[in-house]
Amino acid sequence: MPLLEVGKLKMSRGERVDFYCLEKLPPLSVEGEDIKFAQEVEYRLSLTNADDAIVIDGMINVDLLVQCNRCLDSFVYPMEAHFQETYCDSNFSQPGGKQPDWVPFSGDQIDIAPEVTQTILVNLPMRFICRADCRGLCSVCGADLNNNQCQCTRDELDPRLAKLKDLL
Repeated sequence: MPLLEVGKLKMSRGERVDFYCLEKLPPLSVEGEDIKFAQEVEYRLSLTNADDAIVIDGMINVDLLVQCNRCLDSFVYPMEAHFQETYCDSNFSQPGGKQPDWVPFSGDQIDIAPEVTQTILVNLPMRFICRADCRGLCSVCGADLNNNQCQCTRDELDPRLAKLKDLL
């Protein structure tokens, strides 16, 4: 899990440090399915000391192993997600008793794994499609229509227009 050392940064107000690393993350569980990472997650982040907080801003690059929702083939889905969070020392309290706009941390390390996971989940598409022209599976026999054309007959008539067919 990504742990960022911020001990020196906490001592210097206004200082900015760039951070780059590659790191493995465990599979994500989404709607009962595990989404695995094809390779290590790439972090390109900037850490800035903003008085009582550490602001982390940058990009996260991941390659996810997923299954196409049309043809059920596995493929690698590349994703680049913007990451921005404000981390504040847990000893600091936000005035007014409002829900904090920052993530509390203590000590000289910040674990960004929960927020990275949340960022990846928020940026997932509704459906994974392997390519724009994916034809999917035949609804009758289940053949992969990307590889071969099946001989099934399909009635492409919209049932709402069935009465119009009777008129012709």
